[in-house]
Amino acid sequence: MRRAWVVLGMAVLWLGCAQRETPQPELPILKKAPEFAGITAQEQPFHSRELQGKVAVVSFFFTSCTGPCPVMNSRLSVLQAQFAEEPDVRFVSITVDPERDTPERLRAYAQRYGAKPERWIFLRMSPDSVEWLATKGFHVPGSATQPDLHSTRYIVLDRRGNIRGYFSALDEQQVQQLEQALHQLLHESNPATR
Repeated sequence: MRRAWVVLGMAVLWLGCAQRETPQPELPILKKAPEFAGITAQEQPFHSRELQGKVAVVSFFFTSCTGPCPVMNSRLSVLQAQFAEEPDVRFVSITVDPERDTPERLRAYAQRYGAKPERWIFLRMSPDSVEWLATKGFHVPGSATQPDLHSTRYIVLDRRGNIRGYFSALDEQQVQQLEQALHQLLHESNPATR
C-alpha cells in the first residue's frame, strides 16, 4: 500500500511540473523594421507608421501562388481568429506580384481567407519597392520579376517597429513559436502609454 502512495505522489509531482509553462526566452531586437507604403486591397493608402503601437506579422505572397502561399495564408487566418480579441495585433501580407495582383484580386483573395480588412492588410506597391523591401529592408527573398522565389517566413514586429523574429510558415513548431512570440510582445509595455 505504501508503494502505491509513493507512486501516486510521484505522479502528482510530475504532473504538476509538466503542466507549468516554461518561461519563453526574451525575443531579441534584431533591427529596426524598414518603413514601407502601398495601396491596400480596399484601395486605401497604407504606411507602416500605422503599425506603431501594434504587434504585427509581415509576410510576402502572391494570389496565383499554388505552392506555399495557401499554407501561409491559412495559418495566418487561424492566427487572426486566435487573436481576434486582441485589438493590437495586425497582419500585413505584401504581394510580390503587384502587376497581376490588382486590388480586386487582392480583395477576393482576402475574402477566401476570412481576412478582416481592419486587422489583416493585403498590400501592393511598385515592383521596385517590393524587391527593395524584401531583400534590403527585411533581408528575405522577394522579387517582383520572379514571384515564386518569395520568402516563406513570417516577420514579427513589436510595438516600436523593431523586427523581433523570423518564423517559418511551413514549420508547425515555428508557427506555434510565433503564436507564443505574439503573446509575449503583447505583454511588453506599449510605448504609446508611456
